Amino acid sequence: MKQEVDRLVAKDDQIQHFLAWVEQKSSSVKVSYKPAAIRAFYFALDRDLDRDLDRDLDRALALALDLNRDLDRALDRARALDPELKRSLQTLRDQLPDLSHGNKGQFKQWWQTNGTAWAEQLRTVMVQHRNIGHDWQFSPGQRGLLNQYYNANKLLVDCLNSDCYVSREVRQEIETGLLLPRRS
Repeated sequence: MKQEVDRLVAKDDQIQHFLAWVEQKSSSVKVSYKPAAIRAFYFALDRDLDRDLDRDLDRALALALDLNRDLDRALDRARALDPELKRSLQTLRDQLPDLSHGNKGQFKQWWQTNGTAWAEQLRTVMVQHRNIGHDWQFSPGQRGLLNQYYNANKLLVDCLNSDCYVSREVRQEIETGLLLPRRS
């Protein structure tokens, strides 16, 4: 079953490049979670960022207040980590209209004029400072394939977590190989 799941994306070089990035990015963080769980996080995160930065105006408006709060938190964390990242995030935050008075009309107008360029600047900062938010430019077919691949991997995990019996060695081999690029 694992081999069939891996064959879904084995011949697509762009998806393989994405999976190699997922592996590299997940290996760069030091946390106490299983490596496959970290890969799943980055797989979903970057794939969704690619789609979410292209959302329509209503979605952008709904997220604007959260974005202001998130940028505030990111600035607080960046203060101790990376002065250049802090400066970049502050510059982006300063470009946003003041939403403290609930002026949705002002934000709509600003977003229509500046939203695409602003989102691209945010993406550039994320890629430059945290190596996330790449514009993978997946085709609709590739997006479908990635969803199928992700769901098939999730099914494998669900099977491993069910009452089915698999030897410890096979279980470990499957878990270790989840969401990885093909090996030459």
